Amino acid sequence: MSAIASLTVVGRDTVPELARLARTSRSSLHSYLAEHGREARQEYGWSGYCMLYVLTYLDERGVDLQQSEFDAESDAITSALGYTVLITPGHQQLLDQLDPAAHRAEELAAYFAEMGMDFEESGVAGLEGVTLLRDSIADLRDDQVLLLHLG
Repeated sequence: MSAIASLTVVGRDTVPELARLARTSRSSLHSYLAEHGREARQEYGWSGYCMLYVLTYLDERGVDLQQSEFDAESDAITSALGYTVLITPGHQQLLDQLDPAAHRAEELAAYFAEMGMDFEESGVAGLEGVTLLRDSIADLRDDQVLLLHLG
């Protein structure tokens, strides 16, 4: 079983409608997201599971990207689509902690191995995940939200 990490930028004002559609019509949610969202500037070329481990690795180091003022909306979207995190411009306060220079590939590889995902390039996958998150969050305007979906 594989997973893909997708990053979509949506308007902050669309989040309540995304959550409403998640509760009522999954197909309408997909259509609305396609119409009102745009793919982030960069893609993540590794498994979505790698991104999940990047998120938990960061969380264990005090960099919590999984919580925001949109937790209820995130939960609703997760119920419809699978694991989804809504990242806001408020997370920009964590950009220094997301600096790839503050993380070592060896440390990420060891963390991935602990999680049962031991492969030769796991440290690279982890660093690329941290870099992608940092760059995507830095690009957010005040009226935008980054929807990170793993599925």
